[in-house]
Amino acid sequence: MPVSEVHHVAMTVSDVERAAAFYEQALGYTRTLRSDVGGPGIETSLGLPEGTTGKVQYLQGPSQIGQLELIEWNGQTQRTSTAGHLELGTFLLSFQVPVEEIEELHDRVAALGGECLTRPNRVLLENYGYITAFAARDLDGNLLEFVSLPSREEIRAFRRGVAAAVSARDDG
Repeated sequence: MPVSEVHHVAMTVSDVERAAAFYEQALGYTRTLRSDVGGPGIETSLGLPEGTTGKVQYLQGPSQIGQLELIEWNGQTQRTSTAGHLELGTFLLSFQVPVEEIEELHDRVAALGGECLTRPNRVLLENYGYITAFAARDLDGNLLEFVSLPSREEIRAFRRGVAAAVSARDDG
């Protein structure tokens, strides 16, 4: 039996309030559960050192699937990842955005202090079609991707066009 979709993603942040405000304003997500965490139960279930405590803020998008859990742990936070795309673990968080909203979202993320790595650009994905996307880093340097995807009909039409081109090439 398959497991359900990803329920939430937990990210360590340097300042939970600042991070929550960024995601709330950039994505239009709504703050839901706010909690302090710590104690033997959480230490055991997550394999944390004894005495670990933190502050948690959940944010929710249009559905209850794919929530963000922002955690500010006690102690001094640090960024230890240095290998970029070669670092094992989570590479980026990707959010789907309607194509007609992606330029405005880019400008909003930049205005909120996010580091936009590119403007939204159109990219061809083999066997899929064209997407429009841009990447940005949040206030703690986490890599985010914002992507507008083609509809199922557009994907089917793209694949039919590729198949017809290959067939014509092979026949010619």
